[in-house]
Amino acid sequence: MLRRREIWSYAAGDFGFNTVWQSIELYLLFYYIRELGIAPAVASSIFLAGAAADWLMDMLVGVLADRLAPRVSLGAWVSIGGPLSVLILSATFAPPPVAPGYVPWYALATYLALRCAYGIGNIPYGALTARISADPADHLRLTGARMQAAALGGLVAAAVYALFPAGGRSGGDFSLGAPLLAGIAVPTFFATTFGTRIRIAATRSPDHQFGRALAGSFTLLTRSAALRRLIATILAVGLAVSLINVSLLFVFDRLGAQRWGYWAALLPALSLLLTTPLWTQAASRLGRVATLRIAAALMFAAALFGIVGHGIAPTLASVAVVIIASQGVSVMFWALVPATVIACEQDGAAAGYAAQVYAAATIARKLAQALATQVLAFTLIVPAFPALGGVALAALAALLCALIYSPVEGRSHTDPP
Repeated sequence: MLRRREIWSYAAGDFGFNTVWQSIELYLLFYYIRELGIAPAVASSIFLAGAAADWLMDMLVGVLADRLAPRVSLGAWVSIGGPLSVLILSATFAPPPVAPGYVPWYALATYLALRCAYGIGNIPYGALTARISADPADHLRLTGARMQAAALGGLVAAAVYALFPAGGRSGGDFSLGAPLLAGIAVPTFFATTFGTRIRIAATRSPDHQFGRALAGSFTLLTRSAALRRLIATILAVGLAVSLINVSLLFVFDRLGAQRWGYWAALLPALSLLLTTPLWTQAASRLGRVATLRIAAALMFAAALFGIVGHGIAPTLASVAVVIIASQGVSVMFWALVPATVIACEQDGAAAGYAAQVYAAATIARKLAQALATQVLAFTLIVPAFPALGGVALAALAALLCALIYSPVEGRSHTDPP
């Protein structure tokens, strides 16, 4: 069993990474559209371009991290990519130093740089879960701790942006919040690097050329049924989670209560902080897949209530329950990733797949985020479409996926056959 100090040293890194992720998912699209004046279709296309860049960058990082281990530790990647990502976040929210006609191009360039830097640190960070311990109980504890730390990071980010709400012509108040978050986040990455120890060494990768290794990484999805099930789950679940997050400010903006949107943006991090122990406890008793199904069903029911309800109070109640359920599905699908790593490494030849599986999982999560922005852009163009209608449909897809094509829960390396 891992010591509590190491568990929280590992979790510290997700505090830093989630200041970036929450800034992107909750605020960046709103910032592009409302503050920079970028058209919804163009702004959502920037997110889609970021997903395409992630698709390549994350797999490159995954292959490199697996091939260079243990000469270059996973923690070293965290110490490089983490600080770089929060620094670029500051530039992303800075007033564009270009003529108005070039603002979308500036937004695209900074967004692509941000996503690449984030992948450099975050893919190896996620892979650490499978390398720190082989015990599924430790995987659940590590995931629960990192989710709580992520919640704290998201809560700090939301509080900073609520205290400095966007109001300037170029989002000048956002430009104050992002550098403040960068200063807070940087030390957390080094806490992860120097506070954790790798105990499960990856099987030495074959001495193939890098191109062959990268090609093998892309074909891993066709060879592993466990990975296909995981990716399907993350796409469905991630779409529902991202959709409620990116919609928050717009939902209350449509009600004429934009200020409520900024305070509602505290709910994802706050609920993750408070409910993660409950979700992990439920998973330890009921199983991770069963808990995933319960959370998805709750999310679907709450979104339906939000569609039929009217006014600020019913919307707040519906959004709060949807967010609580979304934290449950998020905790569960990340807790299920180590089982997929084990399945891939047991079925594979002589290769380590931890970083590559986490890269595939993260690509799916980011693709779901990009698709959510497309759905949101549609709802902005068609005002008659219910604000939470897309969330309800996505939650239903997540529930069906969890029921019909659920991910594997697996066994540890040390379990007997």
